[in-house]
Amino acid sequence: MTDLVLRSRCGTSLAATFTPGTGDSAVVLLHGFLSDRRAGGRFDRLADAYSALGHAVLRFDFSGFGDSGGDVVDADRLLEDAHAALDHLDGLGYTRQILHGQSLGSGVALRVAPQRPRVVTLVLTGALTGAGSGDAPYPFLTGEQVAAWHRDEDVHLPVEGSAVRTHVTVNRRRPKLGATGTQEELLTALGVPALVVHGDTGDQEQALAAITARGAHLLPEGSQVVVIPGATHTFHESQDALAELATAWVRSRVTVVNVVTVGAAA
Repeated sequence: MTDLVLRSRCGTSLAATFTPGTGDSAVVLLHGFLSDRRAGGRFDRLADAYSALGHAVLRFDFSGFGDSGGDVVDADRLLEDAHAALDHLDGLGYTRQILHGQSLGSGVALRVAPQRPRVVTLVLTGALTGAGSGDAPYPFLTGEQVAAWHRDEDVHLPVEGSAVRTHVTVNRRRPKLGATGTQEELLTALGVPALVVHGDTGDQEQALAAITARGAHLLPEGSQVVVIPGATHTFHESQDALAELATAWVRSRVTVVNVVTVGAAA
């Protein structure tokens, strides 16, 4: 496992952690909002589980999060960040790529995958399978923060666990992920099967699960939607169940062929 710095297409430096695999397959972990590439230890767990199957694992902090550069969260830059990570894997020779996105990361994965022919499947947890949030403020903002949002002021949201960042900043002038389009456009653009995992606990996760249920018929053939009883949006208390589901899905669709060693120079 090696820490490295990637360069996003917009020029931002991205803090990343890479573990080489034993074949030509790799998993990219895309974290959620107010999180980072460790996700409070949850992505450490998933990275270990995927690595144990023989897949390379690349995880990074999105622009504006964690130890990466960037000042304000910007959906266009989030997409460019994910493309930069996949470009890195392309350069290392990983020809079969898997996207695992949590919450915000799931929305990024859904929008990037149709443009990346080497992506063979997705795992989407706490998934944002809808679209079209428009100019509405983030739903978790306080009344004071909503007022600042409508004044086009920076809104600072505190975070913990980062060595360099005390807060994440959002601003109405920067595009939000999914600000345009429809759920049908989003899901029918996906050309590979996806595992979508939700919990059934908490207002946020229940609402997201309901959105996925309404659009499940739009997912590619072979896709699966699973609800973990008792799980919340972060899956913090359901890490064993989530890791088992995710690795079983990937194992059934991407067989590791231990014939080459790529990525050693990363």
